[in-house]
Amino acid sequence: MPSRLLATLLIALFLPIVSLSAASPAGRWVGHWSSSSTGHQGPLRARIRAVDGNTYRAVFAGRFAKVIPFVYPAKLERVPGTYNRYRSSTRLPLLGEYRMTATVTPQHFNATFRGKQDVGVFRMSR
Repeated sequence: MPSRLLATLLIALFLPIVSLSAASPAGRWVGHWSSSSTGHQGPLRARIRAVDGNTYRAVFAGRFAKVIPFVYPAKLERVPGTYNRYRSSTRLPLLGEYRMTATVTPQHFNATFRGKQDVGVFRMSR
């Protein structure tokens, strides 16, 4: 009986760790972006690959004003002490510094971004 209890406790302790590691942003994502500052919005997709356990390289691509394409790379770094939160700071030509904070689940990538005169969200899924 004590060994069965021990096994149950070990499973209960390690099961959350397995699901925590499933929050990797690596892969392909599709969704949309919107700016609460300007009201602009459009389609968005991303391709993200792991650099190491805490760092990822992302390429975001979308459209602005329905017809103007954009593409920009970003380095996503895990927020220390978290398993599914990432942040990025990227300097974009003509737009300045953009900062992003993302929360990732196995199926969703939800982020907020902030620039010099812009604030908005990314909403993507696999």
